[in-house]
Amino acid sequence: MPPFADPTGPAVDDAAVLAAYARSQPAGHSPRFHVERPTLLVDRNVAAAIRVGPRTLLVRDDLPDDLAPAKAEVEEALAAAGFTRFDEETLLATPVALQLLGLRLSSWDLWGVDIDEAFADLRAACVADPPSPFG
Repeated sequence: MPPFADPTGPAVDDAAVLAAYARSQPAGHSPRFHVERPTLLVDRNVAAAIRVGPRTLLVRDDLPDDLAPAKAEVEEALAAAGFTRFDEETLLATPVALQLLGLRLSSWDLWGVDIDEAFADLRAACVADPPSPFG
């Protein structure tokens, strides 16, 4: 379970971390967000999003109530980067979250740039087919 390491890269604001994460670029870290491998974390140890493909992400739907504003910030950053929510409470996200984060009871929305690519990336991540989210 995250956190695996201290946040790396330059200290930046939340918006810069989220914009870089959406573009799959090195993100730095802010007091609230940082990235560990394919996972965007909020408040140091709560998974907010998982990258399952270059242009495909799972965004956590069931963040604790006190972190609900973080979900809205993530979604705004993704929309600004050209992403669309293709599926809500994606059932195939459960095996991905279990494999990568050990989260058995979590709910995720599927976001991507292209619907066919997003579902193909999700199916591949579900069975851990290459390319994996770890590169």
